[in-house]
Amino acid sequence: MAASVNRLLALLGRFPRRRLMVVGDLMLDRFIWGEVDRISPEAPVPVLRVTSESFRLGGAANVAHNIRTLGGSVSLAGVVGPDHMGRMLLRELRDLGVSTTGVFLESGFQTIQKTRVIAHPRNQQIVRLDRENHAGARRPMRERIRRFVGRQLARCDGVVLSDYGKGVIHKELLDMIAGLAREKNLLCVVDPKKENFNAYRSASLVTPNLEEAAQASGIEINDDASLLAAGRKLLELWQTKAVLITRGSRGMSLFRPGREVRHFPTEPREIFDVTGAGDTVVAAIALALASGSTYEEAATIGNLTGGLVGGEVGPVAVALRDLKLAVRGQK
Repeated sequence: MAASVNRLLALLGRFPRRRLMVVGDLMLDRFIWGEVDRISPEAPVPVLRVTSESFRLGGAANVAHNIRTLGGSVSLAGVVGPDHMGRMLLRELRDLGVSTTGVFLESGFQTIQKTRVIAHPRNQQIVRLDRENHAGARRPMRERIRRFVGRQLARCDGVVLSDYGKGVIHKELLDMIAGLAREKNLLCVVDPKKENFNAYRSASLVTPNLEEAAQASGIEINDDASLLAAGRKLLELWQTKAVLITRGSRGMSLFRPGREVRHFPTEPREIFDVTGAGDTVVAAIALALASGSTYEEAATIGNLTGGLVGGEVGPVAVALRDLKLAVRGQK
């Protein structure tokens, strides 16, 4: 049965009383905007006349940003480099009211930066430039983050693991959190990546997209039958209470042990860009579960939140008031 509007609004009303920890790979997204009106005489490439530049929080930092704009409190754990981008990222987080006690500086580490070059008038991405350390954070730093998380989790209503495969999320950390999830019924929401597919265990919810679900399950998903087989296999693989496969324009599919799969179709809308959309959805779902929602209610809230992003380029932080309006606008 679908959740009532009043029930969903009551859950959203609890968001400001919830505190979550976000652990994962911190990024800064840089956008270079310009106009293209000719091709270079030097090579068959467009010439971009730069008109502006902007920065947005990405990766785990975007999850934390969305938790804040949705009303929750958040503590963040991760690593940045002692560089200009790292200082900018920390400043942006602190200005939002995000606790950065668990964000550590590592000498020799380059703050992860993704630069997208965007051409007007169609907001078309021409190229993306990635700056990062291929080796990721060193082992002593990963252990420092693990110890911090272990000490601080008791003060939080749950944890979100925002895994972008850059090294902050690793087996020892996942094993520790899995133990806490089993012993203390810790709320744990995982946004997975292939680097750790075999290490996730005992989470409350894992939220792969369609491609990740296919990779992790080893099943090519091309119809309802293969989707069902993949979802069931992931429940067994990850020993999780629920798996929510996000399917882009086709919505989401919720799998739980011993229950029928539930599909949540999305509202038709024009999508310009999906950068950071998964971060936004995960933030909303984690807050909903921390506020006492069922998995079905959390998926409904996540689906509505996802409908509020994608209409502009780059990561978008959804405001709680906008989500409430979306809930009230349900038919």
